[in-house]
Amino acid sequence: MFGIQKLDHIEISREERVRPYKFRANPNAPKPPIRDRQAHGNKLAREIQDSSKYIHEQRLNIGIEPNKLIVLSITNNTMSQDLLNQMIMAFDLSLIEEVSETRENFSRILVQFPDEESIIRFNNERVLWELDSKMTGVLTYARRRDIFSCIEQIRPVQREDRIGPRLKKKLAAGEPLPEGFFIVDIDIWFNGDRSQISIIEKNISNILGTTGSSLLGDLFETPSLLLGRIKVNQFSFEALLNYDLVALVDFPLGTVFEEPSEIFATEFEYNVDNTLDDSAPLATILDSGVFSGHPLLHNVIVAEEDFDLTEGSTSDYNGHGSGVAGIVAYGDFFTSISTKQFSPSVRICNAKIMHDNQGWPSFNPEKRPEKIVIEAIQYFHREYGCRVFNLSAGNIDMVYNSGRQMPWAEALDQLTRELDIVIIISAGNVNNPLLHDFETREELHGKSRDQLFDYEHKLIDPATASLCVTVGSISRFDEPELVKNKGLRLSAGPKHSPSVFTRIGKGLNKAIKPELVDYGGNFAVHQIFRGNNRWVINDRVLLEPTLNHNLDKLFRGYSGTSFAAPRVTNLAARIERSLEEQTGEKPSANLIRAVLVNSASLSTEMVEWAEKSTDMHYTGKTNPKQERKHRLLGYGKPHDSWLYSSVDHVTLFSEDALDLRSFHLYKIPVPSEFLSVKSSKKISISLAFNPVTRLSRKDYLANNVWFEVYRKIDEEKLAAYKAKKESGDNSEDEPLPDAYKADFSPGVPEVDSSTLQQRIWSKGKSGGKDLLDENGDSYIYILVTGKERFKYAQQELPQTYALVITFSFEGDQDIQLYNKLQQKVRIKERQKTRVRTQL
Repeated sequence: MFGIQKLDHIEISREERVRPYKFRANPNAPKPPIRDRQAHGNKLAREIQDSSKYIHEQRLNIGIEPNKLIVLSITNNTMSQDLLNQMIMAFDLSLIEEVSETRENFSRILVQFPDEESIIRFNNERVLWELDSKMTGVLTYARRRDIFSCIEQIRPVQREDRIGPRLKKKLAAGEPLPEGFFIVDIDIWFNGDRSQISIIEKNISNILGTTGSSLLGDLFETPSLLLGRIKVNQFSFEALLNYDLVALVDFPLGTVFEEPSEIFATEFEYNVDNTLDDSAPLATILDSGVFSGHPLLHNVIVAEEDFDLTEGSTSDYNGHGSGVAGIVAYGDFFTSISTKQFSPSVRICNAKIMHDNQGWPSFNPEKRPEKIVIEAIQYFHREYGCRVFNLSAGNIDMVYNSGRQMPWAEALDQLTRELDIVIIISAGNVNNPLLHDFETREELHGKSRDQLFDYEHKLIDPATASLCVTVGSISRFDEPELVKNKGLRLSAGPKHSPSVFTRIGKGLNKAIKPELVDYGGNFAVHQIFRGNNRWVINDRVLLEPTLNHNLDKLFRGYSGTSFAAPRVTNLAARIERSLEEQTGEKPSANLIRAVLVNSASLSTEMVEWAEKSTDMHYTGKTNPKQERKHRLLGYGKPHDSWLYSSVDHVTLFSEDALDLRSFHLYKIPVPSEFLSVKSSKKISISLAFNPVTRLSRKDYLANNVWFEVYRKIDEEKLAAYKAKKESGDNSEDEPLPDAYKADFSPGVPEVDSSTLQQRIWSKGKSGGKDLLDENGDSYIYILVTGKERFKYAQQELPQTYALVITFSFEGDQDIQLYNKLQQKVRIKERQKTRVRTQL
């Protein structure tokens, strides 16, 4: 049995060859419809006139400049992205929203005309189209023909479009609005022109009038929206709903969490061994504060700041924040509890963004949660250089329903890219999941799993953030507490299965979300009397232990994704510091995320359990087991054993920047000893990139990047095949490159919409021959490529990415894997020779 060795990961370079990578046009792309120009042109003319008149009159009634920043809703049929971009540029439009409609090939766009003159130019082009004029105006004849043929309807934004989900639920239930003054959130369309913000604030004040309604603080800017919180009465509330620049009106986020807690009864002695210094890993807790007087916390807190300003203290009067902080600082408590030895691994910053509200952590009702969170992140990044953040919070009323990105998620994506940071977010919980009738334990477990595909378990804002890492919950234990004279309890699911309260994917554009899972507790079922079952949400054996927020007891138990996310945060902070130690430089957020997801795995039991699931809402003819697995469990549970390379696992990595529509090629040796070792073996490849995001665009991500893996083929032949495809030559004289693709799962289509991707080649004791060349000199070739999804300013800049490859095997043989890989890969010049350290 070999000893554990701590080795640096190996930084590699790609091959020098970089060729253009052309993508075939889509032959099935919809074509503009054929119209009766006169009839349809007259219809559009009436709609333009009626919409402009309506907006003009509405604004005059409330004393607002009627001819500036006019928003219209345009329903289009089969308009391509190229045509849409041409229309936007021709009339100086701002695209503020693009959503798919239920009808096939139809989408609806909200566009902001800068002034009335731009609408006149637009209407003049419509006239030329109606007359079938060959004259070139703002548009050429061909562009004008295609654009106006695609436009189905033009109308102003309507009152119903502006009603938010919480408000809609209240109105649907027939509940009256509060009497007197009450607080609402508003989202206002914004084109990025900051000179207009003060004008918009003045307009809002005009709408509110002088009866006591007021804007609570300055508007909060995101790239696509201005977020505000307003005190209104019923009259000003109606005025907001009818103002055409308002995107959404809703009630504020109320209770953020409803995660039960139970104080552990056990008291025990303990020893703390804190060896952390100023260079130790660091993470910020965005939560309800931290109890700094806890004996296991007071020596690991670097800084504290109160952003909520309700309780006048950075301390935690709720318990949620201290519970999260304990796991971020110490990782997994179970080993420590059994040994009574506690060693923190991460220092923490306390960003108090919530306060206690009758037992629940809540946001200040006079501030937007998004604004509070972003202020806290910016502060601790600027003042303390923190780059890893934990946010165990979410808007339970904003459920993702496969539409456009949600505003809180977009704000975090923008900040993640701007600051080059890593934000770990909890997937969110269903506070009272459905409890089905059942006859056996197995039936209970199966129904608890399958109900996760229901709408109620979809992700909430901001868990859909594309550039952040989202974490769902799995159960650690499946045998509840034995309570004397209280009857039998049954667990909701088996160990390592998704918790019955967790939320699952898909994410935006069908991306894999949550990417990771970790232990967050389990529920039990108790029968009060025959036929009357109830959830037990605080079974002490099934809860996750963490630190209490007062001195009554050291520990307290919780369940929820809020306590799965901090385990991943702990690991992310340690990865950041280990990479800095190995490279001598601060790693990019892309590299931290790629190494993090590269360490994730799913056990055989987890895969089998997930693939047995049934999605009752699936209407296709196939049985997409892999899709269900990723929705339930993402890429799996991450592990800290891969912080460094060792004898049985070796990690290679590279950071680079890709010109879109070109490709990078990596030639990776596969030692014959690795392929022939008589044990399970795996090659894991992960990719992370951080594209520009736009809430206004249906695609949201400005571009995609992905990778493909080839085997038994040299780079010259691969490049020749690619050149052949570029030229359009599809002759079958030689096999196409697809025949050489290595057996990595999942396939490219399953992951290429995700900014964090993992694909795995996995074989048993006798497997591996598929990569073995006849001459015994085996390589895999990783081709990284990408393309834009929509056009934006400065798109010519390359897209940065990080690529991580790990070879691992089980067993006690030393096959010199590290040395054999290091000798054959292209080592990047930054790579320094380091001494092996025996642990």
